[in-house]
Amino acid sequence: MIKPVAAALALTFSTTSFAESSSSNLFPEVTLFNAANGEDQERLWSQTKLMFGLGAGVIGALYLMPESVTNWDKSEIGRGNMAQKWWDNVRQGPVWDDDHWAINYIGHPYFGGVYYQVARKSGYDQFNSFLYTTLMSTLYWEYGIEAFAEVPSIQDLIVTPIGGWLYGEWAYQTEQRIRAGGGEVMGSTRLGNASLFLLDPVESIGKGINRVTGNDTIKTGITFNTSNPVQTPSEVRAKESYYGFTLHFHY
Repeated sequence: MIKPVAAALALTFSTTSFAESSSSNLFPEVTLFNAANGEDQERLWSQTKLMFGLGAGVIGALYLMPESVTNWDKSEIGRGNMAQKWWDNVRQGPVWDDDHWAINYIGHPYFGGVYYQVARKSGYDQFNSFLYTTLMSTLYWEYGIEAFAEVPSIQDLIVTPIGGWLYGEWAYQTEQRIRAGGGEVMGSTRLGNASLFLLDPVESIGKGINRVTGNDTIKTGITFNTSNPVQTPSEVRAKESYYGFTLHFHY
């Protein structure tokens, strides 16, 4: 059940059509850094910090995988000069990698979708969620954590943000349908919970941390932001003038 915890009503009137009002702005509005349309920046930053912490666990899991799968040189990682290793890798890249296809074309889009969900569920539109995914996959992962182990990859720089956007938007919409159906999948709550975890593990882990600590250590929930005109129904946008309002829902 969706529970509104914050509702801001801003009644506006326009005497020009949507097409005319948007003609001067040919590019999507970047709100990732200023939350101009009521996006939940606090939630975005809270879950971003959680992902930085989870990155260590992901690195550990990848380190335990065979080198034939990850192409990580474990002997180099264990020699201690990590800063020099990172710099050498960054200077050499990006290159076309030989990683296993499942890592490049399943794993990277999936984790790109995880990044995307963090922004999308914080009230950001698709463009800004894609921008966030691109920044995280490039700076946090490819030229950040993973560069300590291997040279940045051309495929990953392309596939992660684009695949993350495509998969992430599907995951976002799918999660809403599951929640609207009472959290069940094929009549099973267990399948529903498992699906929700796989669709957005950061959110699920954040809620688990909150249950253990007994407080809202990680900000969770979903912010629905309807202030973006693109999200307004087309039959409304087609009118010469219309009243609009902003509703901010969180559950």
